[in-house]
Amino acid sequence: MNCKTLLILDADDTLWESALFFERTEHDFLELMYTLGFERENIRHMVHTRDVERLSATGYGARPYIDTLRQIMLELIHEPPLWASTALRDIKTTLLEHPVILMPGVMETLMVIESLPVTTVIYTMGEQEHQYAKFMKSDLAKLVDDLIIVPEKTVANLEDLVTRFNIPSDKCILVGNSPRSDINPALSLGIQAVHIIRDRTWAAEREDFINPGLVRTIEKFDELLAIPGLIKS
Repeated sequence: MNCKTLLILDADDTLWESALFFERTEHDFLELMYTLGFERENIRHMVHTRDVERLSATGYGARPYIDTLRQIMLELIHEPPLWASTALRDIKTTLLEHPVILMPGVMETLMVIESLPVTTVIYTMGEQEHQYAKFMKSDLAKLVDDLIIVPEKTVANLEDLVTRFNIPSDKCILVGNSPRSDINPALSLGIQAVHIIRDRTWAAEREDFINPGLVRTIEKFDELLAIPGLIKS
């Protein structure tokens, strides 16, 4: 049996900024629709409602999100003016090609962890191409052992990941910002869960922890190194 620790790291809003760029995209779209004659709050409500509704059909990702915005525009304006279509295209480009900005302490902390008896895996969800591109921009490939991208994080997908590395669940640690996609699936499998607090966590990813007493909470990524019994004793 492998005696290493398996460290499973969420990517978006744990290792690098993500929600920030979705917020900027939403802001730009609301301004665009306001110019076209629609109240911002009404459009915001439509975006949030449709965004949650689409998940079961399209999964997570930047392109499905942009498709939601496009569908709303076409529903309200059957033939948008050329300038508006061009603006939406530019909004899409900005979201898909935004810079990858690492969270404070990520690079330095992973450099320390690399020297420990730890197998480090980045576990993220969304579109394969987009998530892989962000990973390569991050320059973290040299510090981790693997990247696993899934359409959606589920208990089954997390269990498959752990099985792949043949490490018992009590030797696994998952770090993430989402109670729904990161922390609760880990708790369901007996994996040690570390919740990194992010103000921008998407509403659809918020839910109560199924076992709050087993969740470690940190505010900065480098605090991972100070948790007794996790990264180092």
